[in-house]
Amino acid sequence: MRYLLLVALLLGIGTTTPELAAQTPAPRPADPDRDAVQQFVMQLGENINRNDFAALEAFFPARGVHILTDSVTTHGWAEYRDQHLKPELARFTGLRYEHTSIEPVVRGNVAWVAFRRIFTSTGPAGSAQGRGSAVLEKREGRWIIVHLHMST
Repeated sequence: MRYLLLVALLLGIGTTTPELAAQTPAPRPADPDRDAVQQFVMQLGENINRNDFAALEAFFPARGVHILTDSVTTHGWAEYRDQHLKPELARFTGLRYEHTSIEPVVRGNVAWVAFRRIFTSTGPAGSAQGRGSAVLEKREGRWIIVHLHMST
């Protein structure tokens, strides 16, 4: 058994640095739009955490957005805010809400992004995790959400 372990170790040592470098993905080049979308989704989470519904208005168009949850489809920010988001957040005491693992892809003036939603609470509702995905469109130089899916 020790002999096999020694052979495996020696074979691993034989791997050269160029071989390891070829297996390591190259760093992603700088992309201002990708960075802006990532920051946009981070700010979305920060505004939800602060219950800053007025600031959240700017993230959505006045018309033409679908927002899907585990069990509800809403047709606009106001409907989602009033019928789903506010009641969902009210279940938590001492809530800390954030978006993590934000993975944006940008193609011209359209972007799609997947992310994790994390609810941390001190109350009886406990903590929860979920997923989110969004389609964004760049209009007049700023990103807005045209489709959003949030699940827990």
